[in-house]
Amino acid sequence: MTQIRGKENEPLADRRRSHGFAVTEYDAHQEVLRQRDWKLADVPFYKGKGAEHDPFAWNDFDYLDTYRQIYGRRCGSAGIGTLREVGITRPSADDEYSNHPYFHEDKAYMNRDGFFLLSDVVDVEKLKDEAAAFAEKFEENGVKVYWIEYPEKPIAAFGPMMNMHSAAELAIWPGGSIIPKKGYALAPTAGLGRAEYLARWAFWNLGIPPLITVTGTGVWVTGTFLADDVYCQGMGVETNWEGLNQVTPVLKRVCGEDIHVQPIRTPGWKYFDKYTGANTHGGMVISGLDIDKVLVHAAGVDID
Repeated sequence: MTQIRGKENEPLADRRRSHGFAVTEYDAHQEVLRQRDWKLADVPFYKGKGAEHDPFAWNDFDYLDTYRQIYGRRCGSAGIGTLREVGITRPSADDEYSNHPYFHEDKAYMNRDGFFLLSDVVDVEKLKDEAAAFAEKFEENGVKVYWIEYPEKPIAAFGPMMNMHSAAELAIWPGGSIIPKKGYALAPTAGLGRAEYLARWAFWNLGIPPLITVTGTGVWVTGTFLADDVYCQGMGVETNWEGLNQVTPVLKRVCGEDIHVQPIRTPGWKYFDKYTGANTHGGMVISGLDIDKVLVHAAGVDID
């Protein structure tokens, strides 16, 4: 393997690398498969010696039926069932807004969606403590926690990345991830590169491949499930109809054609309105708590 080197012909520091080539769960699964005594009987549609085989049988073979055999695990959530695994980003000094060069160049531009509501400074140590406590509670309740770490000073498409503590924008549905295309104020620094890193991390470390990347003029961020067959999508500056139309066919393929997709036309033109609480993230205005029990922020939803 060729070692990538810096300007002075020195190897990159460990913290600047996006991944180390460590043994993953996929590698462990591969090792288990190597020990198996494989027979043609393990192959779908094999009918035995001399039998006529239908070359089109594989056309109807669902990817979800074999996904677990390839990667050694199931993945994704669709509904409000029991949480079993979760990925949490490990906060670092790079999460400090006031360290970002654009923040000093034009604070009003960076804050036009009201991100810095209480303070211009992020207490990174407190953020680390809260993330650790959050993970501890998950583990106490039987949820497996994976820590996601970014390289030192990660770069997005248009400059230094920010808001790395937010991992939920990478939707993980049955069979893989959905890479969104951001459309709000901080898209240049937080939205064009962050989800791509998360998708790369999930594929390499956990065997979760991308199912689709939102492209063209579509913008989309993940919505929220109220049940196995009910999905709500906030519409606004974060998601437009082109984006939803790209993602909906994938949603139906992995969750079933009968799933109901309910658009929520969020009021206003901002990502977040600090006076009303309106938010273009569907999960911030409606959330399924239990069967027949939903939490709603009424000011943030329409009446459709």
